[in-house]
Amino acid sequence: MDSSNYHYPPYFQTFQKQGQMGHTDRTQRKADLYACGVDRNVNPDSEFWRRNVLLNGETMEQHDRRIDKLETCMENKGYVILDPSSCGPVKAPTGKCN
Repeated sequence: MDSSNYHYPPYFQTFQKQGQMGHTDRTQRKADLYACGVDRNVNPDSEFWRRNVLLNGETMEQHDRRIDKLETCMENKGYVILDPSSCGPVKAPTGKCN
């Protein structure tokens, strides 16, 4: 079995503009993520930026509040947040995420 079948796109790509699935402007999405509170020293397009990772010294409660705030802000900007499985593995993308 090829373990790369289970590598999913970065969390960044699960944010898709309504009506633009798979064609969301990556530069605008990054700017919107920063506007929604992502630290500007972080590269959200990196495969290492993940949803379920605690920041240094962060409690689970703080993490949950941070993610809720981020996702609510992005939804208010017109994004739909897809489950990574909707994107498909990197090896066989569905075309919904970019």
